[in-house]
Amino acid sequence: MKKPMVIMVAALVLAFGTLFGFIEGKKRLVERYLANFEPPPVAVSAHPAKREFWDVAIAAVGTLKAVHGVDLASEAAGVVTRMHFRAGDEVAAGDEIASLDDRVEVATLKSLLAQRRLAEINFERDQRLLATKAISRTDFDKTEAQLKDVSAQVERTEAVIARKHLRTPFAGRIGIPLVEVGEYVSEGQEIVTLQSLAMLEVDFKLPEQELPRLAVGQRVRCQVQAYPERVFDGEISAIDAKIDDNTRNVLVRAQVPNPGAALLPGMFVGVEIVVEDDIEQITVEESALSYNLYGDSVFVVAERGRDDGGKDLVVKRTYVKSGQRRHGRIAITEGINEGDVIVTAGTLKLDSGTRVAIDNSVQLGQ
Repeated sequence: MKKPMVIMVAALVLAFGTLFGFIEGKKRLVERYLANFEPPPVAVSAHPAKREFWDVAIAAVGTLKAVHGVDLASEAAGVVTRMHFRAGDEVAAGDEIASLDDRVEVATLKSLLAQRRLAEINFERDQRLLATKAISRTDFDKTEAQLKDVSAQVERTEAVIARKHLRTPFAGRIGIPLVEVGEYVSEGQEIVTLQSLAMLEVDFKLPEQELPRLAVGQRVRCQVQAYPERVFDGEISAIDAKIDDNTRNVLVRAQVPNPGAALLPGMFVGVEIVVEDDIEQITVEESALSYNLYGDSVFVVAERGRDDGGKDLVVKRTYVKSGQRRHGRIAITEGINEGDVIVTAGTLKLDSGTRVAIDNSVQLGQ
């Protein structure tokens, strides 16, 4: 009985030993493989940092408005009988744009003109009679007063008629009418907007510490979302006489010429106030910059030697200080040099030391 038991125990020990050895050997092989494993390079887009000459500018935002712009309203109540324009027409100062029914006033004016003519005849006759002392001074004064009274009524009626013919106070572009022919309008009701588009204004606010760098006549650049590739130049026309005691900002106004009437009042506009001209900057694409709690950074591509004598491309996270932005690029004031190859797309999978392969077909976000 003892011999078979010994054989069985020995067999179990041998089996467990073999299994343990297999598992331990497999573990060591995996560890050795992982120790020597290097993931394949990450495909990225990369471009060298450039040296460019940019104007140093202060950025702000504002809303465009016309230097001369008004919502024209009816000066009298009545029924609209005619609109003298179409939406979008260019009009001159003094052009009539809307007429109200004035038939009653015109009839009244005709009657008053007849009365004034009669009063003038009576006045001229009594003037001759007074010279010969054929009438008293009192009678002549009554005749003169009647002429003045009728003349005043004529002027008043003419003013009432004029108020029923809405005219433009300045040249500009007419908007879309808010009323239709045949519609009754009340006094003060808006009829249409009139905007002079040759020159626009933009008001914007800047921190009070920027005040020493501002001056009337200073150049500004404006951009709007409707024309992202166009820059509209203007200049500061006024700086407010006080600082807002709540925000500590100063209100600044700039005037912007509007060739071709491309800009419209109400557009949101980005403004750059030029402080210095043609300052040397190191710039990269905006997409190259990564933002986190530790600061802004970029990935710089460099070569690293291998044991077999070859070379790999690896990236190094480099913290930088950034400046102004322009046309999809951003100025880097500290951290990199001209010619450094900077990753511009494919940064999501990167960390310092990651191997990369440059493929400029890689798009942002990959």
